[in-house]
Amino acid sequence: MCRGSRRRPALWRFLLPGVFLGLLLLAGSAHPGWAHAILMESVPADGATLGSAPGELRLRFNEPVTPIRVQLLDPQGRDAAAPEAASAENDGVRLALPPGLPTGLYVASYRVTSADGHPVTGSFTFGIGVTPQPAGPAAETDDPSQPAALAGVLLRTLHYASLLAGTGGGLFLLLVTGRWSPLGDRLKPGLCLMLLAAALSALLLVGTTGVVLTGRPLADLATGAAWSTGAASSVGLSAGVALLAMLCSASGLALDSRRAAGPALLVAGAVLGAASLAVTGHAATASPRWLSAPLVGVHGLMAAVWVGALWPLTVALRLEAPAEAARLTRRFSRLAVAAVAILLGAGGVLSVIQLGSVDALYATGYGWLWSAKMLAVLALLGLAAWNKWSLTPALDRGDGRPASLLRRSVALEMAAVGAALLLTAAFALTPPPRALDAAGELRHAGLSTAIVKGDHMALVDVNPAVPGVNGVQVHLQDAQGQPLAAREVTLEWELPAAGVAPLRRTLSVLGPGLFGADDVTLPLSGRWSLRLDVLVDEFDKQMFRTELPIGSTATGAN
Repeated sequence: MCRGSRRRPALWRFLLPGVFLGLLLLAGSAHPGWAHAILMESVPADGATLGSAPGELRLRFNEPVTPIRVQLLDPQGRDAAAPEAASAENDGVRLALPPGLPTGLYVASYRVTSADGHPVTGSFTFGIGVTPQPAGPAAETDDPSQPAALAGVLLRTLHYASLLAGTGGGLFLLLVTGRWSPLGDRLKPGLCLMLLAAALSALLLVGTTGVVLTGRPLADLATGAAWSTGAASSVGLSAGVALLAMLCSASGLALDSRRAAGPALLVAGAVLGAASLAVTGHAATASPRWLSAPLVGVHGLMAAVWVGALWPLTVALRLEAPAEAARLTRRFSRLAVAAVAILLGAGGVLSVIQLGSVDALYATGYGWLWSAKMLAVLALLGLAAWNKWSLTPALDRGDGRPASLLRRSVALEMAAVGAALLLTAAFALTPPPRALDAAGELRHAGLSTAIVKGDHMALVDVNPAVPGVNGVQVHLQDAQGQPLAAREVTLEWELPAAGVAPLRRTLSVLGPGLFGADDVTLPLSGRWSLRLDVLVDEFDKQMFRTELPIGSTATGAN
């Protein structure tokens, strides 16, 4: 017993520093603001030249987002619109602009929260009466919220561990020991402390998340803005569900064992605890969400069954008679086989959704984290197999030594669980490959731009915006945003830098206010000048002009 207690700290001295060092290195190179939602389109478009002031700024993402701060800076660097005028609408954000913005170069910037509870930032420029110059690569700047992001990882690890151990411990009392046993009475105070730790860490995560989302230093945790922003995110919802889970589990532990409500509350606490994991995070918000969110919940519930039994088993092996300890171990072992099988199945499907390909395992930071987590899981499975097939049968024979070995093995399982949970929490520091793949597809999916002339607007889509044959669509709108009928729409492309003569093409009518052609040939890369002639009627002809990057300089939908 004493020798075992001296060896366990040695394990932690070797295991935890390595894991924390890897986490610190990752935190130094990761960017909490990496996009997990993707900007699909902006109106006005990046680099657009407008003939008159727009009435609003519109941003469209690939998923619903919550605006934190959207602003438009005028040529003097002042706010041209009230940032609080920004509003979310489905997968878009709108910022109302004051009328009569003067001629000049404008910079639009945004900071929003994606569906998985992470910040997404970006900026772009457009000109009113002037042509913006192509922007160079953005300079790297220190993110003041990076310490808060690292603190969030540590808090999330504590929350995962205490949530699973507290709610899963209640299931252990219900399904393995029986709530009426003397062992259950010994375990309840410790389980209540775990539930308290889970509740406190959930609350602190709300404030820390708010600091990260607003891009502020960790000291801003003392401000109300951080807490309100965090509470409005999916992390706030997750914390609310987790607090309800803690209340149910604590009530189930406190009620008299003869009341039927006690077991029901313990089950409800475990289910709600798993549900709190399924409302936020990368995995829970992956598409298709109808599949990923339930899988996260099932994965979390089965993890609670496994993790929640570890500490109670160590107590039973230390305090109970060998025969009783062997009975409890056998009973949990039968339950654990099914739980682990379901846990691995759900985790496998989620991993396929997140990673997308084998290459992502070594080509992305997320893949390296996943691989490290799998090593911890393999260690867990190896220890569990050793416990089931070797140590538990030996314990049945009444030998005292297997009980000591089993306690040490379970302690090793707890250390491996801690490493796996720490790596899971670190997933928040880097986007999953599926998000990177979506961004890569967007970069090669063509481009869009909006051209405003008087009361009319032309939305031009070019796909794939590379040398060769391209598809072009033009959406014409009037001042009310309604489709604008036109007798004829003609495109004229020109690349003066390469001496390419103007290429003229009349577009076909595809629908109300919609015109296009799917065989427009643009032979070279470069920044092409585009003139759009719109014959509305015999007395009204509108001409729109802009420049569009074709080829390697194209940056995707703007």
